[in-house]
Amino acid sequence: MKTLMTACLVAVALSACDGDHHDATASTEAGVSANSSAPAVRALPFSIEQVMLSDLFQNGLKVAKVEVGVNGGTSLEWAATSVAIAEKVASFGADSIEVSVRRNEITQPHGVMFREVAHAWYSPNPKHTVWEGDKRWLIFAADPAHLATQKDVSVYFDFQEVNEKLIDKGMDSDAADKKAGAVIAKRYHLPKDWRLSLGNMFMNGDGISRDSFSLDVQAEAESLAALNNCMNGKIIRMFKTCDGG
Repeated sequence: MKTLMTACLVAVALSACDGDHHDATASTEAGVSANSSAPAVRALPFSIEQVMLSDLFQNGLKVAKVEVGVNGGTSLEWAATSVAIAEKVASFGADSIEVSVRRNEITQPHGVMFREVAHAWYSPNPKHTVWEGDKRWLIFAADPAHLATQKDVSVYFDFQEVNEKLIDKGMDSDAADKKAGAVIAKRYHLPKDWRLSLGNMFMNGDGISRDSFSLDVQAEAESLAALNNCMNGKIIRMFKTCDGG
């Protein structure tokens, strides 16, 4: 877990997140969070897909992961949703919190690269976390102008299927790539210079500062209440769904 997060921190250039040492302890039930000098951004209602709150880490650290689905929204609203969830879960006693926000409008057979539109990591106390470094927040959100479509999903997985079948028949990988590309281009009427979509995330590059916005969680209040019922006061060592979530 720690090794994985360290790799992630390197990949997304932690130095770009300066100023994220905001002490985000305001109650999410209050409507609009502290840091009122920053513009308020609406956090979206969400459906809970999976949650975890495990205590199986050294030094008694508790790690939480929350995966949710949303309908619509903007880049900042996706980011605000991830932050509101992370701050709520911190109130349950979690030391390291990871939140993934996905689009309900998109389906895919496995993985979330085409669905995910925000990802946040939060350490309420950066000196007491499973992750290295001293950053309290890492927040990333997709660029709405470059979101994957359902057609992108179909093209990607159809290409993978054709490509794997060709390789299984003994074709070398480069030739299989070209052949599969031609097959998929014809199937979907794609231009000659088409490329596979790589999903939505990190297209905004440097991440979003927590201090750049305050939270308006009124629209999300019911979802946060459901999250509270699902996780508060519980140890959840394996991913689970929430009844009614």
